[in-house]
Amino acid sequence: MTNFNGFGRIAAVLAASGFLLVFPGYSRGDTANQPARKVTDSDFESYVLKSARPVLVDFGATWCGPCRKYGPVVDQVAEEYKGRLKVVRVDVDQNPSLCRDYRVQYLPTSFLFLRGKPVHRWLGVVSQRDLEKEIEAVLQKVGKE
Repeated sequence: MTNFNGFGRIAAVLAASGFLLVFPGYSRGDTANQPARKVTDSDFESYVLKSARPVLVDFGATWCGPCRKYGPVVDQVAEEYKGRLKVVRVDVDQNPSLCRDYRVQYLPTSFLFLRGKPVHRWLGVVSQRDLEKEIEAVLQKVGKE
């Protein structure tokens, strides 16, 4: 059975019962064309915590409906802030220690990191405008230094 690390118990039960879980419009395949980079337990420190730029981190899962709805918002932010903000994704099923470290208990959960520290946290699907409001505040702070 697929390890869902405490998330998606209904999906786990359905999968164990032989149901094929299919999410329309979503592919678990190649993500090379997505603007947000995938990070793992092993490269999170070097790519996020040691980044000179602010980093938006999106914690989600392939089976999470709200995460799929939120994905295009994250991708749009990645495109609009390219060069000024890093945008990364963390798959909660593949990176359980990061979920424990940042107490991710709801999906999607997003963090805005600055100088290796989370400075803002969002729970659930967030509008692009709300994300950009906090991102702009952080970028202005960085620009004044």
